[in-house]
Amino acid sequence: MHMQENTLDELDRSVLHALQISPRASWTEVGKVLGVDAVTVARRWERLRSTGRAWTTCYPGVRLIETSFNAYVEIDAQPGRAMDVARALASYPQVVTVEQLAGGRDLLAMALVQDLGALSELVTERIAALPGVARTRAALGTRVFSEGSRWRLRSLTPAQQRQLARPAADPPRGELDEHDHRLITALSRDARAPAVELAQEVGLSAPNVRRRIAGLVHRGDAVLRCEIARGLTEWPIAATLWASVPPGDIDKVAQGLSALPELRMCSSITGPHNLLFTLWLKSVADLPRLETLLADRLPQLHLVDRAVNLRMVKLMGQLLDDRGCAKGPVPINPWLPPKEPAEPHTAGS
Repeated sequence: MHMQENTLDELDRSVLHALQISPRASWTEVGKVLGVDAVTVARRWERLRSTGRAWTTCYPGVRLIETSFNAYVEIDAQPGRAMDVARALASYPQVVTVEQLAGGRDLLAMALVQDLGALSELVTERIAALPGVARTRAALGTRVFSEGSRWRLRSLTPAQQRQLARPAADPPRGELDEHDHRLITALSRDARAPAVELAQEVGLSAPNVRRRIAGLVHRGDAVLRCEIARGLTEWPIAATLWASVPPGDIDKVAQGLSALPELRMCSSITGPHNLLFTLWLKSVADLPRLETLLADRLPQLHLVDRAVNLRMVKLMGQLLDDRGCAKGPVPINPWLPPKEPAEPHTAGS
């Protein structure tokens, strides 16, 4: 990678912060907020996207996640087989995130499926049977308090952020139809894909696609997300923590955690511990400092385990290389029955 591709300048960061707020904003909109022309903004984004340093994706919103089933699957691998297992896991469209961890388990995967039967098949018949898997443990997510689309680079002023912000979501509507499912899956490849291309893929008109995307996002049924290779940010280290919290205090604790700028994700889970959350850190030394801070601020939070991310293999449908840069999507599809994994994607595929 060329030296200039190892860093982000201030305009890069501003463009990315703008797309974190509004991933499908036009280049004219973004340029107006940043005070630069649309062509310059588009050129910056294309350079970031083509080198895998940034990308966009889409996935079901919190309401759909909580009314279907999301699971956090811990995997112990046979010696020397962790990355083989991770790559196989990453080929499943229902397995949206796969990371290799140091501490307590070799791999942690997040899966989205339509029902418990599909989860059972995925975990016990597919994942557990992969060559190199020694043991699996799964915990169901019961409530998502915070997730990665809310994390920001903090490059824009409050006034600039307000210009890009969309209205608050309306109360959710009824069940989504097959076209909505196909549209969310198609957007998971590229949340900025033109409506004309999406229309051809899902079998709708371009105006209908635009209306559906706006409705899905406005109601929170779909989340559009601009992601950045973590190593290019000021927070190159990720850690996942497991905690136990008295049930009556879990909302208060989750609210306290959400005040941390380092928080990426927080979910209540089933099993012996009832809270799982992920932090992005400036260094490994930040972890004990934050644990001390949490013990002081949130005495109801009892940390029981923690693990540092060694490598992110897949992040919300995007396969990553060993630098954490995008190398190709595996479209997210929780509505698809689990099948044998496809061949792992390679760079340029």
